[in-house]
This record gives sequence, C-alpha cells and structure tokens, in this order.
Amino acid sequence: MGKAVVYSATGTGIPKPEAACLAPASAGVPSDPSRNWEGFPVRTGVVIDSACDLPQSYLQQHNIHIMPISLHFGYDTFKDVRDPDATQAFYRRYLSEKTLDAETAPFSVEQIKQLFLDELVLKYDRVLVITISHARSQIFANASEASFAILKQYREKRQQAGLNSPFYLTVLDSQTLFTGEGVLVHEAVRLLEGHNLAIGALRTVIEQLSQQVHAYLIPEDLFYLRYRGSKKGEKTIGLFGYHFGSLLDIKPVIGFHRGESAVVHKDRGFDRALTKLLELAQQAIAAGLATPVINMSYAGNPEVVRRKRIFTDFERYAQAHGVELMLSVMSTTAGINVGPGAFALAYIAGPPVALPAAATVSGNGREASLATIDDSPTDWSI
Repeated sequence: MGKAVVYSATGTGIPKPEAACLAPASAGVPSDPSRNWEGFPVRTGVVIDSACDLPQSYLQQHNIHIMPISLHFGYDTFKDVRDPDATQAFYRRYLSEKTLDAETAPFSVEQIKQLFLDELVLKYDRVLVITISHARSQIFANASEASFAILKQYREKRQQAGLNSPFYLTVLDSQTLFTGEGVLVHEAVRLLEGHNLAIGALRTVIEQLSQQVHAYLIPEDLFYLRYRGSKKGEKTIGLFGYHFGSLLDIKPVIGFHRGESAVVHKDRGFDRALTKLLELAQQAIAAGLATPVINMSYAGNPEVVRRKRIFTDFERYAQAHGVELMLSVMSTTAGINVGPGAFALAYIAGPPVALPAAATVSGNGREASLATIDDSPTDWSI
C-alpha cells in the first residue's frame, strides 16, 4: 500500500485513492450530538455501486442508493440497477452467447455529482459511499473526484431548501468486490443504525474491516473469466489452465483479499469446488468471524444453490452458530466477467474491531480529505 496523500476541496485528478473523506468546516457544535443544527435527527444515506451483491429486499429495507453500471452489448445497453428479475432475464438473453462482446461503463463523475446535488444533499445530512475495489473499476476514482464538486456546490442547494447545516460525504474503497463489498456494506449499515457512529469513526472501522474481508468465487465456465481476463490482464486463469481445466471440468476457487486474487483450491466439477468453499466458510465460522454474516450470490436463480444438499447442510451449521446467511442474484456487472452459474461468497474474518471512543455522531469539526494510493496492478476492470 502506498503513502497517504491529502487533497483539498480544490484538488483535481485523483490517482487511484483508497479512501476519500471530505467534510465542511463547522462554526459551532450542536447541543445534542445526534441532531443537526436545525435540531432534527442527523439523516444518513448509504450509496453503493451495482457490482455490490446484496439481496434486493435488504437494499429496499435500508433504503440503499445505487450508482448503476451500464453494460454495452453491440447496439444494446443494459443498466444494472440490481433488479433480480431483470438480472436473471439478462443472463438468459445475453450470457449464453459466448461470442458476444461486452463492455461496462461505471457512473461518470458528472452523473455522480448530479445524483448528489439533485437528490442526496437534500435528503441526507451525511452520506457514506462504498465502492468496488479501485483496482477493478473506475467508480471509486469517479466518486472521489465528484465529491470535490459536490462539497463546493451543495450549500446553495441546501439553503434554497431551508437547510443551513453542513453536509458530510465520505467515499470508501472496499478493496474487494461483489459479495465482499456487500458484507462490508452490511456491517456499515449495522453500525450506522445500531450505534449511530460519527462519519470519521465509521470510516476508521470500515477501513480496518476491509483488510479482514475474504471473498471467494467459483466460475461455472472458465471461458468468461479467461475471455475477460485476456482483454484486461487478468492472470488468475492462464491459457494452459483454461484449456486443461475446461477439458477435465476443473473448477477453481478464487480468493480475493486486500485487493489481490489467487486460486486457493481446484476440484473436479462445480459441486466439489462448492463443497470445498463451504468447508472453508465453516472453518472461518469456527475460528470466529468479525461479524456474524456470510454473504453469497449466484449468477442465475439462487434456488439452484438452495436445493443442493451441501448448501442445506451449510445453512444448518451457520444457523447453529448464530451466523446469518444472505444469498442474492449476482449482479450483471459481475456476471459478464465470471459467467452464468458462478457462485460467490464472502465474510469478514475475526477478530471483531473495537469501536473508537466517543464515536457517536457529533456533526461538528473539520475532516481532511484523505486518500491513499495503492500501486497494485489492475487485472480486469468494471
């Protein structure tokens, strides 16, 4: 990990930062730290990109906003907004055609700026943005760059709406992807709703937990990962491994940790690889998780996974140990990279992270814009 770089609100380009946090200076302190200057409860919003795998019901329950990623297939464009029915229809229509060339386009700087200035700066007093790893997508850099313009222009928008309190915006790089990003968002939401953490304290906790996220992926068909990888520099599945694995039906279990990816296991057939991955998850549960949640996604109908005996056995084990399981339809953004039938799983390994002292909402003070440059190579991008 590279050195930290501090940006001011007038800064320009952001070269692959890991975390960016901006907040305006305050002239005073509210008498009640859980309320803003108008005396109303501090309103907090959470924003993710559509590569973040979480169940639709969870996103709706917690009112999580999505920055869509657009997928281009020839003359067709599909906007990934994490609608499970549309996603499954997408898998059936597009991903069965292996020769189809696909490109992705993350939310642009201008689109992010307009989302905030038109809606979020009025709806919330502070917003937390968590994105897929900057090594896999431009979305974090776009959100970080947009944050400077947002924090220079929000005041007029809020004053016109009769809001005179400051607006706080934090952009965090999850340093993981898909279900890994999802399990980190789940914990951020729990801390916000259960502990009402101040935005700076929350950033500290989530950054630490991001180092403990272990995410895994099993591709059903190596073609997709190899094809996307050959265009983006992905080295996990080499040419020989692709042909050999395809011939013998060998499925890799690919692990993602702290921005790096590696094959951690190989087995004959998808079910054997899935059995091994669920065994790894059981071992993590036995060793102790930082948060009692395991997040999973499947590139297709999740009932295909739920009906497997190995999965029902894993469900019983998790339930007996007080661990919540979440299973959702994998995003189309992930699907075009790993192919239909792929399975992803992630958890945050122990130990739990202690909450900082005096970590509740204060609504006051100045936070610097902080970014860390990570020089790790980019494999494939979203």
